[in-house]
Amino acid sequence: MTMRRVALATLGRLPAARSRDATGERAPRGYLFDDMFATRYDESLLDRAPAGLGAIYRALPPGIALAMEVFRRRDEYDAIVTWSERLTLAFMALDWFLGKGKPHVAMLYWFSRPSVRTSLVAFGKSLHAIVTWPTVQRNYAVHRLGLPASKIYLVKHYVDQLFWSPRARDRDTDTICAAGAEMRDYPTLLKALRGTDVPCHIATDHVRVDRLGFGRRMPAEEFALSASGNVTIGRRSPTELRDLYARSRFIVVPLCSSDTDNGITVILEAMAMGKPVICSRTRGQVDVLEDRVTGLFVPVGDAGALRAAILELWNNPEQARAMGERGRAYVERYHTLDKFCRDVKAAIDASLDGRVAAADGAVSEG
Repeated sequence: MTMRRVALATLGRLPAARSRDATGERAPRGYLFDDMFATRYDESLLDRAPAGLGAIYRALPPGIALAMEVFRRRDEYDAIVTWSERLTLAFMALDWFLGKGKPHVAMLYWFSRPSVRTSLVAFGKSLHAIVTWPTVQRNYAVHRLGLPASKIYLVKHYVDQLFWSPRARDRDTDTICAAGAEMRDYPTLLKALRGTDVPCHIATDHVRVDRLGFGRRMPAEEFALSASGNVTIGRRSPTELRDLYARSRFIVVPLCSSDTDNGITVILEAMAMGKPVICSRTRGQVDVLEDRVTGLFVPVGDAGALRAAILELWNNPEQARAMGERGRAYVERYHTLDKFCRDVKAAIDASLDGRVAAADGAVSEG
């Protein structure tokens, strides 16, 4: 087998050394994904740029600056994997204009977002391959954008099933909760909870809603004004969020209309904890939750339907527990972090070996 130096580039600053707790108790095991790559590039790379370039980089958006520096260092790797929308689009455009880069594999999930759609139409031919997880979005990329299905590998999204796992205190479920910020419809949840005695904590300090390609960040204070006395709001650390999930009879994921899988992280965390999920039925959220098997779907923006679903599971704890157990079993079979790492690596290797994706996005056999 050909040995290649495959590098990972992402925005932000990766920890110098992630926790190596194999039990998954202290923190999610992000190092499993990092260890797949010979080199990791993040924004700390810009601190080591030559003085003249460093001054230029500081004047640029981080995605563009990092793309330029990673491209400049292309002799350090044989292939580059980018996992950040802004970085990916910048690197893709740079590669298209200069045409002297190494194979570029992008990890993307929202092809219909205007900024992504426009960039892919203009510069997508520079991409060697794409790894994605929402089936609706892969279909959009193939049938609406005309990207070759053979270059778009489909994997199942992940959750660290060791960190997010059932806790001993799960029997004492005295609340429900919601979490996450992307495309969340918390005003509808607050309206649904008004007049009930169901306690709920919303674990966030803001929401971000994308409309026509423009994202708006709304601080929690804006929607907290309509919260009734049975609702509390505030961000939680991963371990605090895990404890909150453990105390919750179920988790609610209220979503704004979207054609991608917003909410997938919280849904999988909840299912891994053995909790059912009540989720808005959006066009894009189709790959994980099964209605009345591992949770309940409700129409987008329908406070009455959401209230009915909340009361149904709150008043039937055995029904909720059975759904949660089925959700945990589903996660263990299809969505573990370990499986995700293997599947992404297999997709990258297949693309570099010339093995195209099957019609459904699966990695074809060599």
